[in-house]
Amino acid sequence: MKSLTKNTLSKETIAKMVEKFFAPLQMKGCRELTEGFFNAAYEICLQNNKKAILKIAPAKETRIMTYEKNIMFSEIEAMKLASRHGGIPVPAIIGSDAGCTICSSPYFFMEKLEGQSLNAVKATLTSGQIRNIYIETGEINKKINEIRCPVFGYPGQPDFQGNAWYPVFRRMLEAGVNDARQAGIDLKIPIDRLWLYLERDRAVFDEVTEPRLVHWDCWDGNIFVRSGKVTGIIDWERSLWGDPLMEVGFRTYSDNTHFQKGYGILTLTEGQKRRALWYDIYLLLLVSLEYEYRHYETTDLYDWSTQLLKEQFQKL
Repeated sequence: MKSLTKNTLSKETIAKMVEKFFAPLQMKGCRELTEGFFNAAYEICLQNNKKAILKIAPAKETRIMTYEKNIMFSEIEAMKLASRHGGIPVPAIIGSDAGCTICSSPYFFMEKLEGQSLNAVKATLTSGQIRNIYIETGEINKKINEIRCPVFGYPGQPDFQGNAWYPVFRRMLEAGVNDARQAGIDLKIPIDRLWLYLERDRAVFDEVTEPRLVHWDCWDGNIFVRSGKVTGIIDWERSLWGDPLMEVGFRTYSDNTHFQKGYGILTLTEGQKRRALWYDIYLLLLVSLEYEYRHYETTDLYDWSTQLLKEQFQKL
């Protein structure tokens, strides 16, 4: 996927980054990984034939959405938390550099997982294998959400943190709407009614009293599998401290039965259903901005997300 936010680098620069963390081993080769939408990523092969993954944040001068600020920090912190918790298949971080001395943005190296993304191999799997992978993913996601966090909000942005969930979530939603306004993006929903509906539903957010670690991006592209089993969960940059119902497996516009079976929640309360619907609104609003902020080649994602955003908004 081509994207304006991807800070692709020359092999010479990447070799210097490798030298910083792997010397005396040198880089034998590198291959860009193109499945992601935000960061640039490379598979690095070292002289001893061992491999690692390099992720590079957007250059500092790149225009990004508010929620994307400092999210490489969020990713590293989330991966460390998950690793310490145990039982969560997360790549080990080899080293990170936020000093911007070698390139114009932070970057980090992590171990290369065995297998491929579910998105890449799904067509080759049986329905039974896919079912079992989603069940296993639900079990893993449950463990992620068991991790308690200090406050609600974005880990790398103190201005979007707080002890109560509703005001934090409202600030997050307001930031997305403001990003749309500044970029001249038509969200195709009445924003004035959005705030009226949100205030009306305030009580359901008060049910969330403890901030938990939320991966928030556990779609097929971020689930690594091998021989029908999950080998790891990747791309933690969108992780935040919030309500576990924000997870992809609780979206109301898709069938997540197998995920929810593994997670251990098959039926949501009315309050939980309402929050899940609001998290749909928030996610789809942000996805609607990507076409403009990342300069995608087609409007397909914008068209899909705004249409679904309108449909979900009508349910509020």
